[in-house]
Amino acid sequence: MADLDRRPRMDLMRAFTLLPFMVLLFILPFPGTVALRLLCLAGAFVVAIALWRRLAPPRIPSKPALVFWALVALLSLAGAVDIPYSLGEIKNEILYTTMAFVAFFAITREENDLERLLIALLAGAVVVCGWALETRLRLGIWQERGSYGGSGAFPGYAAVLAPVLFLFGACTQRQWCRVAIFALGVMVLATGFVSLERIVWWILAVQGVIALVLSSRGGLIRLSRLRLFACLAGIVVLAGGAFVVVHEERLEINSDSAIAQDSRLAQWPVILERIARNPVRGDGFGREIMKKTHSDMIPEANPMLWHAHNVFLNYGLEMGLPGILALAWVFLSLLREYWFFCSSPDSKLKLLGIAGIMMVVGVVLRNQVSDEFVRDAAILFWAVNGALLGLGCRRSGRQEAAGTG
Repeated sequence: MADLDRRPRMDLMRAFTLLPFMVLLFILPFPGTVALRLLCLAGAFVVAIALWRRLAPPRIPSKPALVFWALVALLSLAGAVDIPYSLGEIKNEILYTTMAFVAFFAITREENDLERLLIALLAGAVVVCGWALETRLRLGIWQERGSYGGSGAFPGYAAVLAPVLFLFGACTQRQWCRVAIFALGVMVLATGFVSLERIVWWILAVQGVIALVLSSRGGLIRLSRLRLFACLAGIVVLAGGAFVVVHEERLEINSDSAIAQDSRLAQWPVILERIARNPVRGDGFGREIMKKTHSDMIPEANPMLWHAHNVFLNYGLEMGLPGILALAWVFLSLLREYWFFCSSPDSKLKLLGIAGIMMVVGVVLRNQVSDEFVRDAAILFWAVNGALLGLGCRRSGRQEAAGTG
């Protein structure tokens, strides 16, 4: 009886412990919440450190890659053109994101923990998508300064939401929950359309292909080769159709140049040549380095191209080839951890691995055409990675212990 009385209290304490983590995931996409965001991040990190022994987290994955990433960023200060700016960016993009990754990794011990965290994330998505759709229906535009964020931020957000929706839909046995997941998925697709961001469709298409192929490979679904090929072809055709429709809509509204005349395509060779001039050191960490030191590369016809619009090219300008290699190692290291989960006989671990690979690939793809791997988007990426890997590493460790026992 004592154990029965104690369990509700333990669940309540657990939910209270997760509160700063859940609030952080909910508010991250909303502009104007920086103070609350940092307060929640600090609270989450303090909770994780204070409870570290009780939480007993396993070895933090991808540690060598993360350390190398941080060291390269710090070494870039030797040639930084604006040291205070670069220090501030290192704080925002590496220190804060690492805090989120470690805190979420430590706190996510059980499936219930992950479920609560992801529900908070999806609750925020309901508000973002609902708000964006309502505004588009009422005003006919996406308000770039609206309280639900700019349209350029949405593809990166969708790249995280889609794997979470996949994971929830695959794991839940509750019919109402599957209906809710389907409804939110439709909202995400609709919001992606009204955002007029073309890259959304290729992100979702690639993630859909990954989910299908890895689910089939892992025995989670049974499809003949012909049916699998038909499903993959259908995903590509639908994504291509949506891409064309959105592109035509952009042409009508904004008179955008054709894809072949995109300013970025003309700018990237020039940026590569500039990186080649200083391949080892770079000019200091931070996305504004191009604007600070290479303003001559900003097209007069398109002053919005004040950075490379590609995360690897930006890192090349900031830190040279070492920066590009460091970031590539970070992403590849995460993919390796998730691939290990996919190779497990445990279906839950496989699903965690598939969702993780979907997310990493989607976020990398999004940042090939516009570098949004900063601030809230970066914290969200690392927080969700921390939660997925936290549960996955624990589950994998329990299986290994049971096998050796």
